[in-house]
Amino acid sequence: MPQPHLSAAYRDAYSRINALVIVGEGLADSHFRLLAGLLPEDRDDLMRLAAMEGHHARDFSGCGRQLGIRPDLPLARRLFAPLHRLFREAVRSGDRVSALVIQCLIVESFAVAAYRCYQPVADPFAAPIIQSVLTDEAEHLEYGGRWLAAWFPEVAAPIAACCERAVPIVMAMLQSVRDDMKAIGIDPAELVGEFVGCFQAAIETVGFPPSQARALVARLAGRAAQAAA
Repeated sequence: MPQPHLSAAYRDAYSRINALVIVGEGLADSHFRLLAGLLPEDRDDLMRLAAMEGHHARDFSGCGRQLGIRPDLPLARRLFAPLHRLFREAVRSGDRVSALVIQCLIVESFAVAAYRCYQPVADPFAAPIIQSVLTDEAEHLEYGGRWLAAWFPEVAAPIAACCERAVPIVMAMLQSVRDDMKAIGIDPAELVGEFVGCFQAAIETVGFPPSQARALVARLAGRAAQAAA
């Protein structure tokens, strides 16, 4: 049922932000299932992570229904399409490193950053869901970091190359919904900062020295800022 206390601007913005969350979680479900095919030795763990992501998508769909707001799913699918395409290219070529970087480091860092920034302004129905989801996403980040760290430094160059292609896509997505974030109470600059910090920590966990991780992330963030100007 529509909530009369919500402004038209909030409802409009929420329809796009909620859709991004639903589509992102749904794609994560699909991505972990595809990863299970690339990493058969970890199939059970990856299928469990996939199921968690599918549950998140259903929970966040419920958040929109609770507010009586229909998510703009077609827009969200268009925004996620370039990143999803990169992931599927990696799977088709058997590139386990790029597939793990895209889903377990980049997408999960994006999710953690978004939920951390949304939690303080979330409605009472969504707030406990976000807290639970944050715990799950930290586990997903940890899985990817652990796998990649086991092969470091052999995988350092492929990781950096994948980041060069994929991180600017995420930054462009954030730029495209800046006004919507503001409308629901999220500071876009804070979210970008949270993503950068989370992603830098993730690649340091894999094995990159802090100075090298900072330089890589700063270069990618700077490129994204120039593209948005």
